[in-house]
Amino acid sequence: MGKKRIGVLGCAHILDRALFTPLKSLEHLGVHAIASRTKPKAESYADKHGIPHAFGSYEELLACDEVDFVYIALSNELHAEWTIRALRAGKPVLVEKPICLNTEELRRLMDAQAASGLPVLEGLMVQHHPWQSKIKRMVGENAYGRLLQVRSQISVPFQDPERQNYRSFPERGGGAFYDFGCYWLQFLQAVLGLEPSGCDAESDFAGPGGCDWTFRAALEYADEVRAELVASFELPGISRHTLEFERAVVTVDDFFRASMGTYRIAIRIQDKQSGAVEKLAFEPQNYFVNQLAFFSDVLDGTKDNVPIVQSYERMAMHERLLALARAKRPGNPLASG
Repeated sequence: MGKKRIGVLGCAHILDRALFTPLKSLEHLGVHAIASRTKPKAESYADKHGIPHAFGSYEELLACDEVDFVYIALSNELHAEWTIRALRAGKPVLVEKPICLNTEELRRLMDAQAASGLPVLEGLMVQHHPWQSKIKRMVGENAYGRLLQVRSQISVPFQDPERQNYRSFPERGGGAFYDFGCYWLQFLQAVLGLEPSGCDAESDFAGPGGCDWTFRAALEYADEVRAELVASFELPGISRHTLEFERAVVTVDDFFRASMGTYRIAIRIQDKQSGAVEKLAFEPQNYFVNQLAFFSDVLDGTKDNVPIVQSYERMAMHERLLALARAKRPGNPLASG
C-alpha cells in the first residue's frame, strides 16, 4: 500500500497532539488537505504544517479524489453531520469523540455507514493500548479475587472566560460528562460490559450556560460491583481508574499521559494483606500514534474495526445518565424532593 492521504475537517487545537505530532512516527500516513469555513484560516494551517492543499469549505475537501480518509476535528455538534457527508462522498472516517450528541444522530450515522460499507472509528484513543486488555484479564481471571468496586476520576481544570469554546454550550455537547464520560464508559465496556442492573447520576449544572462542570455517575452490576465516576472541569487534574479486588487494589494512574506524547503507562497492584506493591509498566507509547496505525490497518484489511455498535451502547448509556442527572436538577419539575 502507498502512503495514505488524510483530509482534515476543522483547524482544532487538538490536531497538534492528535495528528501532526503522531504522524512524524508514521511514514505511511500524511495530511494531504485541510478545510475550514474560511480559506485564509485553512491556508494559514496548511502553511504552518506543510499541508499541500487548503480548502475554504468542508464540501470541497470531501470532493477531493486524492483524499483516502477523513479526520473530523470539528465541534461536537457537527460530528454526525460531517461524518455522514464524508461517508456519502465515499470517504472512511476517523472522528473525534464524542462521535455525536445522542442516539438519534448515531442511528442516522450508522445507517449511512451501513449503506457505504466504509469504516468509521470514534477517536477514543485510550482503547488502543494494552493496559486495558491487561485489566480485563485481571477481572476475568479473578487474579486477585472478586472485583468489588471501580472508582474513576477524570478531571482537567478548564477556564473559558470568553465562552467561545464548545465546552461552554450545552447544545454543542458542552460540559464535563460529554468530554470525559465516553472514556469512562469505554473502559467499563471493555472490562465489565455495559449492561448494569442500575445506574445513577448527578450534577449541579453550575457551569457556563448551565453545563455540568462536575458530573458524578455510578453503575451497579448484578454481581454487586459498583463503578463510580467523577468527571470535572474544576477539580485538580487527575486521570485515574482504581479497581478494588478482594485481595488487591489495582490502580491505573495518569492514564491520559500517553495522549500528551510518548510516555509509559503503569498498572500499580497493592496487596491488601501485606501492603506490597507491584508495578506492571508498558513500553512508552503514544495513544494517537496507536490509533492512527490501527485505523490504517483497518483500511488495509489487516485488522477488524471497532464495531460501531459499541459507540451506540456508550451513547445510549450516556443519554440515560445525563437524563437522570438533569431530572434531579433544582427547579426541574421532574426533580424529586
